[in-house]
Amino acid sequence: MIKSYLGRIYCDALSHNDQNVVEAIRKYGPFDTLLDVGCWDGEKTMQYASAAKAKKIFGIEPVREPAEAAKKLGIAVSACPADEGVWPLKDESIDCIVSNQVVEHLSNIDTFISEVSRILKPGGILITSTNNLSSWHNIFALLMGWAPFDLTNSSTKALGVGNPLSIHQGETSYKGSSWTHKTIYTSYWLHSWFKEYGFTNEDTFGAGYYPLPSVFGSFLKKHCAFIVLVNRKLG
Repeated sequence: MIKSYLGRIYCDALSHNDQNVVEAIRKYGPFDTLLDVGCWDGEKTMQYASAAKAKKIFGIEPVREPAEAAKKLGIAVSACPADEGVWPLKDESIDCIVSNQVVEHLSNIDTFISEVSRILKPGGILITSTNNLSSWHNIFALLMGWAPFDLTNSSTKALGVGNPLSIHQGETSYKGSSWTHKTIYTSYWLHSWFKEYGFTNEDTFGAGYYPLPSVFGSFLKKHCAFIVLVNRKLG
């Protein structure tokens, strides 16, 4: 019963978070060129591109089948990891970069931010969405001596490890290590990290405030479930 309720409010918060990403694009756009890091099959990418009124749409997606699906939608997809090596995109060539539910999967976020800084135009916008380590449900889990809810899928063997209330407890894990959560962050932590690479904080959006309705996360962002950070590359 409890897990069913948690699953329902999680889905509501995730949907709200996706809406926040689109709202952030509209607020700071329009953008001629847009890159979606972790574009998957391109469906959300096309929503972002529509909100941005983008003329050129790029994506990064290392998983072959969804990357091929995204290409069929007209997205110029690069099949490379987001935290390894150099992305096949030109310096200062992109107006807006979107990363929705990606950074928590990365092993080397310095590489990610460095590449974002390299290819983003001066004054360009980075929109990053991820789980929030300082959300109340994660704090509660730590007080109980459990794994934070948003890190219970960190094992490649099984999901829900380390937290008896995890909604995925007992399920088989994802296909490989790139699907698991490596680290979850707070908004202050990420903004500080971006600042080291020449970004300034423009805005923060919040979604989810368990066990309350998701809208509370819009106003109480420090402890909401999902965060959307807007950072601008300094000229």
